[in-house]
Amino acid sequence: MALQNEYDAIVFETLELRKQYDTVRQDLANALYTNDASMRVIARLMKERDEAREALSSVHTSLGMPSSSGAHEDVEMTQAANPTMNSVTSLPVNVMEQIDSTAAALTKDRRARIKRGGSEGYPTSASAASLQAQSPIPSEHHASSPGIAAIDTSADGALVLTGGKDASVHVLDRTANKAVAKLEGHTKPVTSVVFSGRSNPAAGDSAKEAPTPLYAASASDDGTVRIWRCNDKGQYELAHTIASTTVTGLSVHPTDSLLGSASRDGSWSIYSLETGECLLHVPAANATDEQGAGFVYESFAFHPDGQLAATGTSDGVIRIWDVKQGQQSAVFRGHEGAVHTLDFSQNGYLLAAASRGAQHVKIWDLRKLDVTRVVDADATIQEVRFDPTAQLLAVVTAMNVRVFGGKSLELCATLDVNNGLCAQWCPNDGALLIGAQDCNVGVFSL
Repeated sequence: MALQNEYDAIVFETLELRKQYDTVRQDLANALYTNDASMRVIARLMKERDEAREALSSVHTSLGMPSSSGAHEDVEMTQAANPTMNSVTSLPVNVMEQIDSTAAALTKDRRARIKRGGSEGYPTSASAASLQAQSPIPSEHHASSPGIAAIDTSADGALVLTGGKDASVHVLDRTANKAVAKLEGHTKPVTSVVFSGRSNPAAGDSAKEAPTPLYAASASDDGTVRIWRCNDKGQYELAHTIASTTVTGLSVHPTDSLLGSASRDGSWSIYSLETGECLLHVPAANATDEQGAGFVYESFAFHPDGQLAATGTSDGVIRIWDVKQGQQSAVFRGHEGAVHTLDFSQNGYLLAAASRGAQHVKIWDLRKLDVTRVVDADATIQEVRFDPTAQLLAVVTAMNVRVFGGKSLELCATLDVNNGLCAQWCPNDGALLIGAQDCNVGVFSL
Protein backbone atom coordinates (compact mmCIF):
# COMPACT_ATOMS: atom_id res chain seq x y z
CA MET A 1 0.00 0.00 0.00
CA ALA A 2 2.75 2.43 0.89
CA LEU A 3 4.49 1.63 -2.40
CA GLN A 4 1.28 2.41 -4.32
CA ASN A 5 0.90 5.76 -2.61
CA GLU A 6 4.51 6.68 -3.39
CA TYR A 7 4.00 5.72 -7.04
CA ASP A 8 0.86 7.86 -7.29
CA ALA A 9 2.68 10.83 -5.78
CA ILE A 10 5.49 10.52 -8.32
CA VAL A 11 2.97 10.38 -11.19
CA PHE A 12 1.14 13.49 -9.93
CA GLU A 13 4.45 15.36 -9.51
CA THR A 14 5.49 14.40 -13.05
CA LEU A 15 2.21 15.70 -14.44
CA GLU A 16 2.64 18.97 -12.53
CA LEU A 17 6.21 19.37 -13.81
CA ARG A 18 5.01 18.74 -17.37
CA LYS A 19 2.36 21.46 -16.97
CA GLN A 20 5.00 23.86 -15.68
CA TYR A 21 7.29 22.89 -18.56
CA ASP A 22 4.55 23.60 -21.10
CA THR A 23 3.80 26.96 -19.45
CA VAL A 24 7.47 27.98 -19.46
CA ARG A 25 7.82 26.86 -23.06
CA GLN A 26 4.84 29.00 -24.07
CA ASP A 27 6.20 31.99 -22.16
CA LEU A 28 9.57 31.54 -23.84
CA ALA A 29 7.95 31.40 -27.28
CA ASN A 30 6.04 34.60 -26.54
CA ALA A 31 9.23 36.28 -25.30
CA LEU A 32 11.13 35.26 -28.43
CA TYR A 33 8.32 36.56 -30.65
CA THR A 34 8.24 39.86 -28.74
CA ASN A 35 12.02 40.14 -28.93
CA ASP A 36 11.97 39.52 -32.68
CA ALA A 37 9.30 42.19 -33.19
CA SER A 38 11.27 44.60 -31.03
CA MET A 39 14.43 44.00 -33.03
CA ARG A 40 12.53 44.68 -36.24
CA VAL A 41 11.22 47.98 -34.84
CA ILE A 42 14.71 48.95 -33.64
CA ALA A 43 16.17 48.14 -37.05
CA ARG A 44 13.54 50.26 -38.78
CA LEU A 45 14.10 53.18 -36.41
CA MET A 46 17.87 52.97 -36.89
CA LYS A 47 17.37 53.01 -40.65
CA GLU A 48 15.14 56.07 -40.38
CA ARG A 49 17.69 57.71 -38.08
CA ASP A 50 20.51 57.09 -40.56
CA GLU A 51 18.43 58.45 -43.43
CA ALA A 52 17.58 61.52 -41.38
CA ARG A 53 21.27 62.02 -40.56
CA GLU A 54 22.14 61.76 -44.24
CA ALA A 55 19.49 64.36 -45.09
CA LEU A 56 20.81 66.68 -42.36
CA SER A 57 24.37 66.09 -43.52
CA SER A 58 23.45 67.14 -47.05
CA VAL A 59 21.96 70.37 -45.67
CA HIS A 60 25.10 71.13 -43.66
CA THR A 61 27.35 70.24 -46.59
CA SER A 62 25.54 72.67 -48.86
CA LEU A 63 26.07 75.38 -46.24
CA GLY A 64 29.78 74.59 -45.89
CA MET A 65 29.49 73.73 -42.20
CA PRO A 66 30.17 70.63 -40.08
CA SER A 67 27.35 68.34 -39.02
CA SER A 68 25.55 69.25 -35.84
CA SER A 69 23.32 67.12 -33.65
CA GLY A 70 21.65 70.00 -31.83
CA ALA A 71 18.89 72.39 -32.84
CA HIS A 72 17.08 75.29 -31.27
CA GLU A 73 13.65 74.53 -29.90
CA ASP A 74 12.02 76.66 -32.61
CA VAL A 75 13.59 74.56 -35.36
CA GLU A 76 12.52 71.02 -36.14
CA MET A 77 14.52 68.60 -38.24
CA THR A 78 12.26 66.40 -40.35
CA GLN A 79 13.29 62.79 -40.80
CA ALA A 80 13.92 61.91 -44.41
CA ALA A 81 12.14 58.59 -43.87
CA ASN A 82 8.88 60.29 -43.00
CA PRO A 83 6.31 58.31 -45.02
CA THR A 84 4.44 61.49 -45.94
CA MET A 85 7.57 62.74 -47.72
CA ASN A 86 8.77 59.46 -49.28
CA SER A 87 6.06 59.59 -51.95
CA VAL A 88 7.71 62.66 -53.56
CA THR A 89 9.39 61.94 -56.89
CA SER A 90 12.99 63.13 -57.06
CA LEU A 91 14.65 64.99 -59.90
CA PRO A 92 16.16 63.08 -62.84
CA VAL A 93 19.68 61.78 -62.20
CA ASN A 94 21.31 64.03 -64.79
CA VAL A 95 19.67 67.10 -63.24
CA MET A 96 20.84 66.08 -59.75
CA GLU A 97 24.37 65.67 -61.08
CA GLN A 98 24.18 69.14 -62.60
CA ILE A 99 22.98 70.55 -59.26
CA ASP A 100 25.84 68.83 -57.41
CA SER A 101 28.53 70.06 -59.81
CA THR A 102 27.14 73.61 -59.73
CA ALA A 103 27.01 73.60 -55.92
CA ALA A 104 30.58 72.31 -55.67
CA ALA A 105 31.88 75.05 -57.97
CA LEU A 106 29.93 77.80 -56.24
CA THR A 107 30.90 76.67 -52.74
CA LYS A 108 34.57 76.64 -53.72
CA ASP A 109 34.42 80.17 -55.15
CA ARG A 110 31.95 81.70 -52.71
CA ARG A 111 34.31 82.92 -49.99
CA ALA A 112 36.71 84.53 -52.42
CA ARG A 113 33.90 86.18 -54.36
CA ILE A 114 32.23 87.60 -51.24
CA LYS A 115 35.59 88.72 -49.86
CA ARG A 116 36.33 90.63 -53.08
CA GLY A 117 33.08 92.55 -52.72
CA GLY A 118 32.27 95.24 -55.24
CA SER A 119 34.68 97.45 -57.13
CA GLU A 120 35.32 101.11 -56.37
CA GLY A 121 32.09 103.04 -56.33
CA TYR A 122 30.00 100.08 -55.22
CA PRO A 123 28.09 100.92 -52.01
CA THR A 124 29.21 99.46 -48.71
CA SER A 125 27.85 99.69 -45.19
CA ALA A 126 30.08 102.74 -44.72
CA SER A 127 29.00 104.54 -47.89
CA ALA A 128 25.34 103.47 -48.14
CA ALA A 129 24.28 106.66 -46.37
CA SER A 130 25.35 108.50 -49.54
CA LEU A 131 22.89 106.72 -51.82
CA GLN A 132 21.11 109.41 -53.82
CA ALA A 133 17.94 109.38 -55.91
CA GLN A 134 18.60 109.42 -59.65
CA SER A 135 16.21 109.94 -62.55
CA PRO A 136 13.48 107.28 -62.35
CA ILE A 137 12.93 104.85 -65.21
CA PRO A 138 9.40 105.07 -66.64
CA SER A 139 7.96 101.57 -67.02
CA GLU A 140 4.85 102.34 -69.11
CA HIS A 141 2.60 100.17 -66.96
CA HIS A 142 -1.02 101.31 -67.22
CA ALA A 143 -2.08 104.01 -64.80
CA SER A 144 -5.55 102.45 -64.63
CA SER A 145 -4.05 99.62 -62.55
CA PRO A 146 -1.06 101.33 -60.98
CA GLY A 147 1.78 99.59 -59.25
CA ILE A 148 4.92 97.61 -60.05
CA ALA A 149 4.47 94.46 -57.98
CA ALA A 150 7.70 92.66 -58.96
CA ILE A 151 11.15 93.64 -60.24
CA ASP A 152 14.43 92.02 -61.23
CA THR A 153 17.63 93.05 -63.02
CA SER A 154 20.02 91.28 -65.35
CA ALA A 155 23.39 90.11 -64.04
CA ASP A 156 25.14 92.98 -65.84
CA GLY A 157 22.64 95.55 -64.53
CA ALA A 158 21.73 96.74 -68.03
CA LEU A 159 18.17 95.40 -68.17
CA VAL A 160 15.31 95.67 -65.72
CA LEU A 161 12.30 93.35 -65.66
CA THR A 162 9.05 94.60 -64.10
CA GLY A 163 5.69 92.97 -63.48
CA GLY A 164 2.66 95.17 -62.93
CA LYS A 165 -0.79 95.05 -61.48
CA ASP A 166 -1.97 95.80 -65.03
CA ALA A 167 -1.08 92.16 -65.97
CA SER A 168 1.85 93.16 -68.19
CA VAL A 169 5.59 92.52 -68.04
CA HIS A 170 8.07 95.15 -69.25
CA VAL A 171 11.76 95.04 -70.13
CA LEU A 172 13.54 98.33 -69.37
CA ASP A 173 16.93 99.57 -70.54
CA ARG A 174 18.81 101.34 -67.74
CA THR A 175 21.20 103.10 -70.11
CA ALA A 176 18.45 104.40 -72.38
CA ASN A 177 16.25 105.01 -69.33
CA LYS A 178 13.14 103.67 -71.04
CA ALA A 179 11.02 100.61 -71.68
CA VAL A 180 12.19 98.59 -74.69
CA ALA A 181 9.71 95.68 -74.68
CA LYS A 182 6.27 94.77 -73.41
CA LEU A 183 5.59 91.08 -72.77
CA GLU A 184 1.87 90.44 -72.92
CA GLY A 185 -0.30 87.42 -72.24
CA HIS A 186 -1.18 87.46 -68.56
CA THR A 187 -4.79 88.36 -67.79
CA LYS A 188 -4.44 89.22 -64.09
CA PRO A 189 -1.85 91.07 -61.94
CA VAL A 190 1.71 89.79 -62.20
CA THR A 191 3.02 88.54 -58.86
CA SER A 192 6.65 87.66 -59.63
CA VAL A 193 9.30 88.19 -62.33
CA VAL A 194 12.83 86.82 -62.64
CA PHE A 195 15.76 86.90 -65.07
CA SER A 196 18.07 83.94 -65.55
CA GLY A 197 21.79 84.41 -64.98
CA ARG A 198 21.79 86.35 -61.71
CA SER A 199 21.47 83.67 -59.04
CA ASN A 200 25.12 84.23 -58.09
CA PRO A 201 26.07 87.48 -59.83
CA ALA A 202 29.48 89.06 -59.66
CA ALA A 203 29.53 92.48 -58.00
CA GLY A 204 31.14 95.56 -59.45
CA ASP A 205 32.94 95.99 -62.76
CA SER A 206 33.24 92.24 -63.39
CA ALA A 207 29.43 92.05 -63.54
CA LYS A 208 29.48 94.05 -66.77
CA GLU A 209 30.90 90.99 -68.54
CA ALA A 210 27.76 88.96 -67.85
CA PRO A 211 25.76 88.03 -70.97
CA THR A 212 22.20 89.13 -71.70
CA PRO A 213 19.77 86.87 -69.82
CA LEU A 214 18.64 84.00 -72.01
CA TYR A 215 15.36 83.64 -70.14
CA ALA A 216 12.83 85.74 -68.26
CA ALA A 217 9.90 84.29 -66.34
CA SER A 218 6.72 85.74 -64.88
CA ALA A 219 3.89 84.48 -62.69
CA SER A 220 0.40 85.89 -62.37
CA ASP A 221 -2.83 85.62 -60.43
CA ASP A 222 -4.29 84.17 -63.62
CA GLY A 223 -2.77 80.80 -62.66
CA THR A 224 0.00 80.70 -65.25
CA VAL A 225 3.77 80.91 -65.33
CA ARG A 226 5.21 82.23 -68.59
CA ILE A 227 8.78 81.62 -69.71
CA TRP A 228 10.21 84.08 -72.23
CA ARG A 229 13.32 83.33 -74.32
CA CYS A 230 15.67 85.93 -75.81
CA ASN A 231 16.02 85.44 -79.58
CA ASP A 232 18.93 86.27 -81.87
CA LYS A 233 17.70 89.85 -82.18
CA GLY A 234 17.76 90.40 -78.41
CA GLN A 235 13.97 90.31 -78.14
CA TYR A 236 12.04 88.20 -75.67
CA GLU A 237 9.46 85.81 -77.12
CA LEU A 238 7.04 83.52 -75.29
CA ALA A 239 8.59 80.05 -75.10
CA HIS A 240 6.32 78.22 -72.64
CA THR A 241 3.10 78.76 -70.73
CA ILE A 242 2.75 76.62 -67.63
CA ALA A 243 -0.71 76.15 -66.14
CA SER A 244 -0.70 76.29 -62.36
CA THR A 245 -2.65 77.62 -59.43
CA THR A 246 -1.89 81.02 -57.91
CA VAL A 247 1.92 81.18 -57.92
CA THR A 248 3.31 83.38 -55.16
CA GLY A 249 7.03 82.91 -55.68
CA LEU A 250 9.50 82.34 -58.53
CA SER A 251 13.24 81.73 -58.40
CA VAL A 252 15.80 80.75 -61.03
CA HIS A 253 18.11 77.96 -59.89
CA PRO A 254 21.89 78.65 -59.85
CA THR A 255 22.31 76.16 -62.72
CA ASP A 256 20.42 78.74 -64.85
CA SER A 257 18.49 75.86 -66.43
CA LEU A 258 15.77 75.39 -63.81
CA LEU A 259 12.87 77.51 -62.56
CA GLY A 260 11.29 76.99 -59.16
CA SER A 261 7.82 78.10 -58.10
CA ALA A 262 5.54 77.85 -55.07
CA SER A 263 1.76 78.10 -54.95
CA ARG A 264 -1.05 78.64 -52.53
CA ASP A 265 -2.33 75.11 -53.18
CA GLY A 266 0.48 73.81 -50.96
CA SER A 267 2.81 72.64 -53.72
CA TRP A 268 6.16 73.73 -55.10
CA SER A 269 7.68 72.69 -58.40
CA ILE A 270 10.81 72.79 -60.55
CA TYR A 271 10.62 73.26 -64.32
CA SER A 272 13.11 73.13 -67.16
CA LEU A 273 13.58 76.62 -68.60
CA GLU A 274 14.47 75.12 -71.97
CA THR A 275 11.52 72.75 -72.39
CA GLY A 276 8.99 73.96 -69.82
CA GLU A 277 8.75 70.39 -68.52
CA CYS A 278 7.87 69.87 -64.86
CA LEU A 279 10.81 67.95 -63.39
CA LEU A 280 9.66 67.90 -59.78
CA HIS A 281 6.29 68.53 -58.14
CA VAL A 282 6.06 68.45 -54.35
CA PRO A 283 2.45 68.55 -53.13
CA ALA A 284 1.49 69.18 -49.54
CA ALA A 285 1.91 66.02 -47.47
CA ASN A 286 -1.15 66.84 -45.36
CA ALA A 287 -3.41 69.80 -44.70
CA THR A 288 -1.22 70.63 -41.69
CA ASP A 289 1.91 69.30 -40.01
CA GLU A 290 2.14 67.83 -36.49
CA GLN A 291 1.97 71.31 -34.93
CA GLY A 292 -0.95 72.51 -37.02
CA ALA A 293 1.02 74.64 -39.51
CA GLY A 294 -0.17 74.51 -43.09
CA PHE A 295 1.36 74.39 -46.54
CA VAL A 296 -0.19 77.45 -48.20
CA TYR A 297 2.89 79.09 -49.70
CA GLU A 298 3.37 82.85 -50.01
CA SER A 299 7.04 83.01 -51.07
CA PHE A 300 9.84 80.90 -52.55
CA ALA A 301 13.62 81.18 -53.01
CA PHE A 302 16.55 78.96 -53.95
CA HIS A 303 19.67 78.93 -51.79
CA PRO A 304 22.70 80.41 -53.63
CA ASP A 305 24.33 76.95 -53.83
CA GLY A 306 21.18 75.45 -55.30
CA GLN A 307 20.84 72.43 -53.03
CA LEU A 308 18.20 73.99 -50.79
CA ALA A 309 15.01 75.97 -51.26
CA ALA A 310 12.84 77.91 -48.83
CA THR A 311 9.07 78.36 -48.81
CA GLY A 312 7.21 80.81 -46.59
CA THR A 313 3.70 79.80 -45.52
CA SER A 314 0.54 81.76 -44.80
CA ASP A 315 0.70 80.88 -41.10
CA GLY A 316 4.21 82.08 -40.30
CA VAL A 317 6.33 78.99 -40.99
CA ILE A 318 9.40 78.71 -43.21
CA ARG A 319 10.09 75.27 -44.65
CA ILE A 320 13.59 74.39 -45.89
CA TRP A 321 13.72 71.74 -48.61
CA ASP A 322 16.29 69.39 -50.09
CA VAL A 323 15.91 70.31 -53.76
CA LYS A 324 17.16 67.04 -55.25
CA GLN A 325 14.85 64.76 -53.27
CA GLY A 326 11.97 67.15 -52.67
CA GLN A 327 12.14 66.38 -48.95
CA GLN A 328 11.71 68.77 -46.07
CA SER A 329 14.95 69.32 -44.15
CA ALA A 330 14.05 71.91 -41.52
CA VAL A 331 11.21 74.05 -40.23
CA PHE A 332 11.58 77.59 -38.87
CA ARG A 333 8.70 78.79 -36.72
CA GLY A 334 8.02 82.08 -35.00
CA HIS A 335 6.70 84.57 -37.58
CA GLU A 336 3.41 86.20 -36.67
CA GLY A 337 1.72 86.08 -40.08
CA ALA A 338 2.10 85.04 -43.70
CA VAL A 339 5.79 84.95 -44.67
CA HIS A 340 5.33 86.79 -47.97
CA THR A 341 8.95 87.78 -48.59
CA LEU A 342 12.26 86.00 -47.97
CA ASP A 343 15.75 86.16 -49.44
CA PHE A 344 19.02 84.26 -48.92
CA SER A 345 22.26 86.19 -48.52
CA GLN A 346 24.82 85.49 -51.25
CA ASN A 347 27.28 84.02 -48.74
CA GLY A 348 24.70 81.30 -48.11
CA TYR A 349 24.60 81.73 -44.34
CA LEU A 350 21.59 83.96 -43.72
CA LEU A 351 17.92 84.00 -44.63
CA ALA A 352 15.99 87.25 -44.23
CA ALA A 353 12.21 86.90 -43.90
CA ALA A 354 9.25 89.07 -42.98
CA SER A 355 5.57 88.38 -42.51
CA ARG A 356 2.64 90.35 -43.80
CA GLY A 357 1.67 93.10 -41.35
CA ALA A 358 4.89 92.82 -39.34
CA GLN A 359 7.26 95.74 -38.88
CA HIS A 360 10.46 93.76 -38.40
CA VAL A 361 12.63 91.33 -40.36
CA LYS A 362 13.93 88.13 -38.81
CA ILE A 363 17.41 87.05 -39.88
CA TRP A 364 17.83 83.28 -39.65
CA ASP A 365 21.36 81.86 -39.40
CA LEU A 366 21.38 78.56 -41.31
CA ARG A 367 24.50 77.41 -39.46
CA LYS A 368 22.82 77.76 -36.06
CA LEU A 369 19.28 77.06 -37.26
CA ASP A 370 18.12 80.01 -35.21
CA VAL A 371 17.20 83.69 -35.45
CA THR A 372 20.47 85.57 -35.15
CA ARG A 373 19.01 89.09 -35.14
CA VAL A 374 15.84 91.08 -35.70
CA VAL A 375 15.82 94.21 -37.89
CA ASP A 376 13.20 96.86 -37.13
CA ALA A 377 11.53 98.64 -40.04
CA ASP A 378 8.92 100.67 -38.09
CA ALA A 379 6.40 100.15 -40.91
CA THR A 380 4.66 97.33 -42.73
CA ILE A 381 7.19 95.46 -44.85
CA GLN A 382 6.69 94.81 -48.56
CA GLU A 383 9.94 93.09 -49.53
CA VAL A 384 13.47 92.22 -48.33
CA ARG A 385 16.55 91.96 -50.57
CA PHE A 386 20.22 91.18 -49.88
CA ASP A 387 22.73 92.72 -52.29
CA PRO A 388 25.24 90.58 -54.27
CA THR A 389 28.05 91.24 -51.77
CA ALA A 390 25.93 89.96 -48.83
CA GLN A 391 26.81 93.16 -46.96
CA LEU A 392 23.62 95.19 -47.49
CA LEU A 393 19.96 94.42 -46.88
CA ALA A 394 17.18 96.54 -48.38
CA VAL A 395 13.82 96.55 -46.58
CA VAL A 396 10.96 98.07 -48.56
CA THR A 397 8.03 99.51 -46.62
CA ALA A 398 5.05 101.65 -47.56
CA MET A 399 6.73 104.62 -45.84
CA ASN A 400 10.34 104.35 -47.05
CA VAL A 401 13.17 101.99 -47.91
CA ARG A 402 15.74 101.21 -45.26
CA VAL A 403 19.22 99.88 -45.97
CA PHE A 404 20.99 97.87 -43.27
CA GLY A 405 24.62 96.82 -43.49
CA GLY A 406 27.64 95.21 -41.87
CA LYS A 407 27.82 92.00 -39.88
CA SER A 408 25.37 93.35 -37.32
CA LEU A 409 23.05 94.80 -39.99
CA GLU A 410 22.90 98.26 -38.51
CA LEU A 411 20.74 100.93 -40.16
CA CYS A 412 22.87 102.67 -42.82
CA ALA A 413 20.36 104.70 -44.82
CA THR A 414 16.70 105.63 -45.04
CA LEU A 415 15.59 106.36 -48.60
CA ASP A 416 12.65 108.65 -49.24
CA VAL A 417 10.32 106.41 -51.25
CA ASN A 418 6.56 106.50 -50.86
CA ASN A 419 4.43 103.45 -51.58
CA GLY A 420 7.35 101.21 -52.49
CA LEU A 421 6.33 97.65 -53.37
CA CYS A 422 9.49 95.80 -54.43
CA ALA A 423 13.24 96.21 -54.92
CA GLN A 424 16.33 94.70 -56.49
CA TRP A 425 20.05 95.50 -56.43
CA CYS A 426 22.03 96.04 -59.64
CA PRO A 427 25.16 93.85 -59.54
CA ASN A 428 27.34 96.17 -61.67
CA ASP A 429 27.17 99.41 -59.67
CA GLY A 430 25.16 98.49 -56.57
CA ALA A 431 22.25 100.74 -57.51
CA LEU A 432 19.04 99.94 -55.69
CA LEU A 433 16.00 99.84 -57.97
CA ILE A 434 12.57 100.22 -56.41
CA GLY A 435 9.20 99.48 -57.97
CA ALA A 436 6.46 101.69 -56.62
CA GLN A 437 2.78 102.44 -56.86
CA ASP A 438 3.38 105.27 -59.36
CA CYS A 439 4.57 102.76 -62.01
CA ASN A 440 8.07 104.25 -62.15
CA VAL A 441 11.28 102.49 -61.15
CA GLY A 442 13.17 104.52 -58.56
CA VAL A 443 16.95 104.45 -58.82
CA PHE A 444 19.28 105.09 -55.87
CA SER A 445 23.05 104.98 -56.37
CA LEU A 446 26.27 106.64 -55.21
